[in-house]
Amino acid sequence: MKQFVTVSVDELQGEKVEKPTTVANDESKRFRGGRPINNAQMEERVTAAYNLMLEGGSRRSNAAALSSRFGVSIRQADNYISQAQELLRSDFRGEREQMLNQVNAMRMTAIKKAMKRGNLQVCAHLLDSVARSFGEGSAENEASAAPQLNITIDDKRKG
Repeated sequence: MKQFVTVSVDELQGEKVEKPTTVANDESKRFRGGRPINNAQMEERVTAAYNLMLEGGSRRSNAAALSSRFGVSIRQADNYISQAQELLRSDFRGEREQMLNQVNAMRMTAIKKAMKRGNLQVCAHLLDSVARSFGEGSAENEASAAPQLNITIDDKRKG
């Protein structure tokens, strides 16, 4: 079987021909984990993951949304979610008192809106929630406020 070799006219005349570089003949063009991103892009992607987590949805659906939005693999999108979860942990560490104040302010706003619209059942539920956050209705308070019944039995033989 004969093999054919293609040779350009320039090569036949002895001139050196520069071939275009491709992935096959240039090591620098080979895929090595994608193009690097800068800190601003990374921050944008982690923030997007953080916002998706706060909206809800499963980890997999959030990763798929990030993957399609930024054109990255599911695995890389999952890495962004992991970094966002670390941010979430650090955001709420040691801020319980402040968070309770924010939650109660939101409850009071919801109560006002419920009253305006005439949703009395929603209003009652939210008022109960506010009262529980201040300790009213807790098991400890109810136990201490419950009436105490003491029964003593005298021995018949003594009397």
